[in-house]
Amino acid sequence: MAKSTAPSAAGNPLSAKAQAAGVCSDAYAIGETGYITRQGVKIASVKQFYSPKCQQNYGYLWVWDSFRDKAGDYDVSTAVYSYSQDEILGKRAWTNSTAQEFWSNGTDTVNDCTAGVGSLRPAGDPLASQGASTKRC
Repeated sequence: MAKSTAPSAAGNPLSAKAQAAGVCSDAYAIGETGYITRQGVKIASVKQFYSPKCQQNYGYLWVWDSFRDKAGDYDVSTAVYSYSQDEILGKRAWTNSTAQEFWSNGTDTVNDCTAGVGSLRPAGDPLASQGASTKRC
């Protein structure tokens, strides 16, 4: 049976956007999901993925339907934060997007303590709201 290539809130490394970002097909979520909140409401999930085959980490951001359905467009970024290097790595950013699924570039951080990080700025907001998954070492 073929594995699904549909995007999902859980993150699917086989989706078209994941493949376009170069995410290795064996990547899976590590650590606990973080959330981006705006005015006290959760609007997106932030995860970190790890690929044993490619020895890379990836940031992942999923915009929730409840926000996306009424938001208009927004600016998004996702990356991997390395506690070991105190650097944000693999960052990819999008402006004026209405997409739901976002992947960072892969990072050579599997020996670091890391977290997936993301930001989301709806049109009309002066600053982005941010979130991070839990620290993984």
